[in-house]
Parts: sequence; structure tokens; C-alpha cells
Amino acid sequence: MRNIAEKLIKNSNAYKIVSGDKRRGELSHAYLIVCPDSLMLKDYLKLFASLIMCERGTACGECRPCRLIDREAYADCDFYPKEGDKIKTADIDDLVSKTIIKPLESDARLFVLCGAENMTAEAQNKILKTLEEPPENVCILIGAASDYTLLPTVKSRVKRLDIPPFSDSEIRRALSVEYKDIQKLDSAIALGGGKPGTVIRIYLDGGTEKLKELAEDILFSMRSSKEVAKYSCRINKDNIKDLIAVLKNEVAHLLVHDMEKATENGYTVGALLAIEDMLSEKERAVYFNANSVMVADDILLSILGEKYKWQKL
Repeated sequence: MRNIAEKLIKNSNAYKIVSGDKRRGELSHAYLIVCPDSLMLKDYLKLFASLIMCERGTACGECRPCRLIDREAYADCDFYPKEGDKIKTADIDDLVSKTIIKPLESDARLFVLCGAENMTAEAQNKILKTLEEPPENVCILIGAASDYTLLPTVKSRVKRLDIPPFSDSEIRRALSVEYKDIQKLDSAIALGGGKPGTVIRIYLDGGTEKLKELAEDILFSMRSSKEVAKYSCRINKDNIKDLIAVLKNEVAHLLVHDMEKATENGYTVGALLAIEDMLSEKERAVYFNANSVMVADDILLSILGEKYKWQKL
């Protein structure tokens, strides 16, 4: 995945900022990389880590630090979590204990935390002092798919860099060499929401086509609150995140490319914008482990509510 990540990330503003910091010798003690593509996040973080530790200063992929970082085996670069997908207090205890150890091979020690949106509140509080008073020659790279669950005190002590969704053309260029069925790839890109990791998963799995059908049924066939149960029973904790992403993509497509179809189905621009905001709010609720059944019902009722409310204005 390194080649795909490299094609995408090296042109991002976030990468250019860290590259400039490195070149000037002004690396921040801590970076927060926010990227909604959780499936590609670690690959991106490895490229940032390589950039910071590379002997040539370019994330060359060839020098010893770059090769070992790609395997998570470089002595002066630690990755967390050590086990599972949630950063726990034990991980932060390990990190803090190692910040006082001098680098073994390079001029600095680097600590990479992947999936920080899943970091426990206790672990976040434990890392605060290190972020406030970082030891010399220590850099902490924090990657998160969203910052909803990060404490304000953590966010205020890091240099935040965002990696927004990529354009369809950028993703197509990055993936087309390896994923050669262009028609299938374009279908996956249309559903991927600008996230290459999601596009790859859809390309390989194809299951999201069913979610696209469900999203279209909800938007264009659901007529009244009496039908909510009919659609709600098709939504569960395993598919609700993907369904929200597909719904957001469908709404965005209507707004930008097909207002004629939207109007034919009773949607105004105001209704679609309100639905888009509502879906983002429900996306945050799901990140906080809200009850999927309640969220599903709220989404369906809100779509109907906004649709008919804006028709009356």
C-alpha cells in the first residue's frame, strides 16, 4: 500500500508542511494528522514518519530508517497501540518511559499513535504532560480519523494538519495501475467519499452496492413515517457507518450534479443541505457509540422531516 499512499499524500498540504518543517530544522514536538480515511491512516503515518526520520530528508523508501519504519521495526520509532485498535494507558506509560531514552541510531526519537480517535480519556490525560513539556529530540505523531473524541487539552498542544478527502481523479490515478477494472473502480470511487481505503474495500468486496441501493430507496422511495420501520430493519451497527457515508455521497451528488432529479423527488437545495448537516451530526453520534437503532430511526425521520418542511417554505 506504500506506493498508493505515496502517490496521494506527497502532494497534500499536510505533507508539504511537515517537509518544510523538516527542511528548516523546525519540526514540531507533536503533530495531529486528521484523516477520515481510517483504512489508509497507518500507511500515511508511516510516510510522515519516514519523512521525519529519513537520512535523505525525503521519505526515500530506500535508506535504513525508511525501510525499517515501513516494517515498524526501527529502533527510534515506536508505533501504538501495541495490541488491538485502542490506545490504552499501558501504551502511553510505555511511550512516556521511552521519551527519556536517548536515540539509538538517529538524532531523535519518534512516537506514532494511530487511531487516536479510539484513545481512552485516561490515556489522553496521561500524555498531556509530555505534550506540554516535551523532552528534547522527541517528536510525537498522532493520527486520527476524526477529532470528535479528542480532549480539547490534547488538541491545543499539538500542530494540527488535515488530510481532506481526495478528488476522484487523484484516486483514479493512484489506484488504476493495481486495480485494472476501470468500470468497477469508477463505481467504487463514486461510493468511496474521497477515501482511497474505502474505495479499495468497495472494489474488492462489492457489498456497498447494496448500501447504495438502500440509500437510493430511502431518498427516493420512502414517502411517510409509516414506512420508517420498513427501512430501519435493514440498518444495523455493522453497516450504519457505511450507510451514512453513502447517504452523504448521494446527497452531495444531487446538490452538485443532479438537482433536476432532486426536485423531481421533492428535495430543495435547503432540504439537501439540512440533510447533509444532519448526517454529519449522526456520524459523530456513531463515533461516540450511540445506539444504532435510535440513530437509524432519527436519520430516516429527519430526512422525511427536512424534505417536507422545505417544501412548505
